[in-house]
Amino acid sequence: MWTPATSVVSRVYVHSLCDSSAAGRIFLASNSNADRCGELGIGMPNSVKKRAAHMRKAYSGEIYEAALAGISNDHAHGLDSCVPGQRKMNALLALGLFNRGEDGAPPAKWLLSTLTWYTITVSPRWNQLVFISDAPDNVTRYLVPHGDSTPRLPGMRLRAMYDYRTYALEHVPTGAQLVVTSRLDGKLQGVREVSHFDFRTLDDPLDSVEERQLADIPPMCDAAQTLLAGMAARMSMADPKGRWATGNWYWDPLRRDDGKGRDGDSDPQRKLWGAEDEWEAQWTGLPYPGDVAAALTDPMVGISGARLAKTKRVYHVDFGDSVLKIHI
Repeated sequence: MWTPATSVVSRVYVHSLCDSSAAGRIFLASNSNADRCGELGIGMPNSVKKRAAHMRKAYSGEIYEAALAGISNDHAHGLDSCVPGQRKMNALLALGLFNRGEDGAPPAKWLLSTLTWYTITVSPRWNQLVFISDAPDNVTRYLVPHGDSTPRLPGMRLRAMYDYRTYALEHVPTGAQLVVTSRLDGKLQGVREVSHFDFRTLDDPLDSVEERQLADIPPMCDAAQTLLAGMAARMSMADPKGRWATGNWYWDPLRRDDGKGRDGDSDPQRKLWGAEDEWEAQWTGLPYPGDVAAALTDPMVGISGARLAKTKRVYHVDFGDSVLKIHI
């Protein structure tokens, strides 16, 4: 049964793919003041929030207004700062996105991996995850069960629809919110509309298939949820200095041609699976495994406190008592 669990294994890794620049150290020093403000219940100074938003959008591809909406008082970038239910749903979403094909774990059957062929700007917020896309209708159809179709993300429901093809979704088991919109700022506002699709709504309880799919998810501790949720939050990011890029998991924004052949797989296989505090990820095709590891541990937009180590065939991303092993 998929519930948070207490971990008993601890690992420490001490080096990263990317070195902190002087600018990065200055920015992180500013964030120590922001953290202190959050602890004291004082709002983050506007100048600090603005700097954080400009830094974040340089990596995420968000416009400034969308990035600003995701900046929190206790984190530099806000990519991993969210309420517990939101973190749990984001981790579940990662299992759907990053399992595919015959080699995939059971969530491959949700078919969410198809979303990685759409261009989606991911905009994480404190109490919601926002997908910004020029095809929000199609994206929503892969997230919300409709009619008698195969369940998509188990427990996802349509809560409301607004103009600009904006869908407000709610994940019933966790209470988490997901917004799919064509609005570049990701805002939920405007005139409410009626969907032309037969999406399941909050009036529709979970069916037996959805309940069974959720029951099949292994237990996952809080730190592991952060790691997996971090993969989903960073699936469409790129380092502005050209050191790494995740490219929505279907293309290489850096257009590298280094002979590794990562872009030659038209039918990629993906597996993200594990239990408790140990999880593993392996896939064919893009992105480069090192890029995903770098995104999770980047000194500017990585998970705060995450550490990276590399063996011959595996990147180990450690956070708290949990580890994500990314096979090369």
